[in-house]
Amino acid sequence: MRAAIAVTIFSCALTLPAAAHDIGDWVLAPWRDSAQTFPGVVVGKNGASLTIQFDDGTRETRISSEVRVFDWVAGSSIECQWSDGRWYSATVRWLANDGQTMQIRYDDDGTVERTNTGKCRSPN
Repeated sequence: MRAAIAVTIFSCALTLPAAAHDIGDWVLAPWRDSAQTFPGVVVGKNGASLTIQFDDGTRETRISSEVRVFDWVAGSSIECQWSDGRWYSATVRWLANDGQTMQIRYDDDGTVERTNTGKCRSPN
């Protein structure tokens, strides 16, 4: 019985489609040579290349294998830019229905701030 279940699970795993990145999809992608990923929307597609309109207003074309589905939810660990221009670890407290407005809590001092996704990134 266990072997049959394992084979079924394995077969299902083989048939799952890869994450699609179509125009309009909200994604996380590296910007320039950064190891971190930043939120944006796919605005163009040409083969394996995707043009991303990042939430801070910049655009860049990336290879689709470098791009992942946007997955921030309450409790996600991210980094956000403070008024001094430096990046600090934070936790998402909530994300508004507009998909960009959010409240975060900085990990180092507990400061709670309302911000937007264009000022934050995934630390990877």
